[in-house]
Amino acid sequence: MKGLCLNGEVRKALYFHDHVIAKGFHLNHIERLLVKPDVVMYNTIIDILCKDKLVSDGCDLYSEMIDKKIYPDVVTYNTLIYSLLNFVYIKIRKEYGFSILGQMKEAVGLLNQMTSKTVTPNIRTFTTLVDGLCKDGEVKKARNVLAIMIKQRVEPNIVTYNSLMDGYFLVKEVNKAKQLFNTISLRGMTPNVRSYKVMINGLCKNKMVDEAANLFKEMHSKNMVPDTVAYNSLIDGLCKSRRIYDVWDFIGEMHDRGQPANIITYNSLLDGLCKNHQVDKAITLLTKIKNQGIRPNIYTYTILVDGLCKNGRLRDAQEVYQDLLNKGYQLDARIYTVMINGLCKEGFLDEALSLLSKMEDNKCTPDGVTYEITIRALFESDRNEILYIFIFL
Repeated sequence: MKGLCLNGEVRKALYFHDHVIAKGFHLNHIERLLVKPDVVMYNTIIDILCKDKLVSDGCDLYSEMIDKKIYPDVVTYNTLIYSLLNFVYIKIRKEYGFSILGQMKEAVGLLNQMTSKTVTPNIRTFTTLVDGLCKDGEVKKARNVLAIMIKQRVEPNIVTYNSLMDGYFLVKEVNKAKQLFNTISLRGMTPNVRSYKVMINGLCKNKMVDEAANLFKEMHSKNMVPDTVAYNSLIDGLCKSRRIYDVWDFIGEMHDRGQPANIITYNSLLDGLCKNHQVDKAITLLTKIKNQGIRPNIYTYTILVDGLCKNGRLRDAQEVYQDLLNKGYQLDARIYTVMINGLCKEGFLDEALSLLSKMEDNKCTPDGVTYEITIRALFESDRNEILYIFIFL
């Protein structure tokens, strides 16, 4: 069964699992000859199901274990708690953009079941819960879990503290994140690459780029190798601070250190150039990266279209937009909204309304920003009859 799962043949493993259960529980006269399912067998399948994002199926097997009086162990609980707070979390954030509250309740429920069944939570159990709470902005609850953890004599590790630092940045408690980072060594641990990445990203997002750059230098002095993610965080911070001149050195350094810039790196740079009114340089850069074999994504073109619109080059923006349509790109709400905004700013309201209609025809749902831009433009143009129809139909 484990071999089937590791080969990616989850369905065959499940069929085998059902086959064994059927024989084990219905063919009692040959029961002694059969391999009856045990906790290891269930854990194997639950783990593979969860890794395949089939978390609800994994939870169903957990319930089946209870019914069959096969008692879950700490591995079972850790797998389910981690999956509920990571795989399901990612799906919800991407598709709906709302809280992980329901999954958190299920995860805490599993923790309560663990303790009620005298299964002792370990470092992974607690760290997973701390991480999930921090990702949802529930840092106070995460600290409560940390307190319980310490009370039960389970020592937090660097992964636990990295999650907590990330949580502090998420809720804008920057000083607490910095204080935690600076006192990690006093707790008998050494910050790792992930610790620095969390700090650099958090500081940059809070416009503290110089401090982030100092930490970046500190990594080098400690012979830590920053990865592409760390470079991208710092480059994005520099671009948002209008410090484009510093960015080119880091892109060269990335290449020299075997961490070549990717489309995320260049998107930050393109955005910085456009916001610095250097649209022609942005166009030249886009051509250069395409020649290097780096494929732009829809966000790349959204940046360029937005930059062209905001720098008085609406017709050029329309050409880029039309080229994307001709090449069969799947346009999202963001690029439609950027074009609609550009049209509205130039007073082309009929074209903007036409584009909004095409957007809906192409099964791309306008978001709140799209409607806000359109309604404001109609209001400012005194076209109240259209505004009334637009709002109430």
